[in-house]
Amino acid sequence: MRDQLSPARADSTQRRYEGAPLGAPSRRLRRSAAPAVLVAAAALLLAGCGGDSSAASVAKSSKPPTVEKLASALKCKAEIQKKVEDYRLGVCKADKTPYTFVTFKDNRAKRGWLDYSKDYGGTYLVGSRWLVVTDEPSKLGPIQAQWGGTVERGRSHGGHGRS
Repeated sequence: MRDQLSPARADSTQRRYEGAPLGAPSRRLRRSAAPAVLVAAAALLLAGCGGDSSAASVAKSSKPPTVEKLASALKCKAEIQKKVEDYRLGVCKADKTPYTFVTFKDNRAKRGWLDYSKDYGGTYLVGSRWLVVTDEPSKLGPIQAQWGGTVERGRSHGGHGRS
């Protein structure tokens, strides 16, 4: 029976042929550790979602505000300009400042629209499945206070088209 290798030596020899480093844990050990790692990662993710801020609770909402609700935060009535499958767009003026309000069917549609439109400049208040565009970022406070969102800036072209 001297021809047989010990289990540890056989495992080491097998891993050498499979290309694994000799100090690496065996497949059996890695397979049994994977569920524990997944459970720990899930626990960390869930622990980070326990905040009680009002902006976070708005972001968790499954339904975005409508164009009309966004406009009402500025005390203006939105005129719907476009209604298509992916989004709904309305405009209004409050205190002589023009605003564009857009709600989307999903965040992917929002991101595509936003990436394209940023080339035209402006300031964007961006929430989950909605956004507001204006040239006066200081006037976005009432909407942000009510619905949350983050401010993103469009690209500035430095006066294209002027002579």
